[in-house]
Amino acid sequence: MIDTMLQLQMIEKVRQVALRDEVISAVLMYGSFTKGEGDRYSDIEFYVYHRAGECPDKLAFVSQVSPVALFFTNEFGTEVAIFENMIRGEFHFHPISDVEDVKSWAAVISFEHKDKMNLVDKDGALTEVLAAIPPVRPQRDTPENREYLALNLLNNLLFVNNLILRGEYVHAHQLFGFIQRYVMWLIRLHLGKDNHWEAPSKKLEEDIPREWMLKYAQCVPTSDGESLRGSIRSAAALSERLFEELNIPENIRSVLRKFNASLENER
Repeated sequence: MIDTMLQLQMIEKVRQVALRDEVISAVLMYGSFTKGEGDRYSDIEFYVYHRAGECPDKLAFVSQVSPVALFFTNEFGTEVAIFENMIRGEFHFHPISDVEDVKSWAAVISFEHKDKMNLVDKDGALTEVLAAIPPVRPQRDTPENREYLALNLLNNLLFVNNLILRGEYVHAHQLFGFIQRYVMWLIRLHLGKDNHWEAPSKKLEEDIPREWMLKYAQCVPTSDGESLRGSIRSAAALSERLFEELNIPENIRSVLRKFNASLENER
């Protein structure tokens, strides 16, 4: 509790500011603190819903929570506050009519802890929407999802390897993150660890056995050619094992085997 006290105080301040502000209809909190995983390094994250035609002064709202060092819109269109205490906050400001969109999130994110998400609801709209969403995780381990992940992993293996062969090592290194992401998802499916699905790297060290962490680590290169070539061979070999364990369709597995054979020929 001591580690998270400052963030918890700021979350409570968001609630108080929203309750005082007549323009605000509801506040939905998301992220680590809704899941009981927040610590002193965690961000605070909110959707702030305002009444029709009454969008608040965003900076003024956020500044009441804690002194703000920087406030800007990031590349995803989210308002980000970097507070003077070096805690990050993410704020999405929307009219309350948009609250229905939350129902569409159920296909992507978990609502197991939805009771913690409802921070403020003056008009009942947020409560009604959350009540309509079952408090369960989406079904991740389906044949369709397995195939989707396998196809995208194979696509990125081929793409990145072509960059390596061309000598574009920095470009390949940057895009290797996509390979790692799909590998992590498939590992999580194989081990039945589909928690933290939205960000598969989150708490990976805690979620999977050390032997699998070591396999994953072999898929993490530096930006030099030798490291990239070694990591793509490791990622492709690990992918072949995962495709077999997860019963990926044979037509996809055969292409991966062909790709692996080409990697051997490049040695």
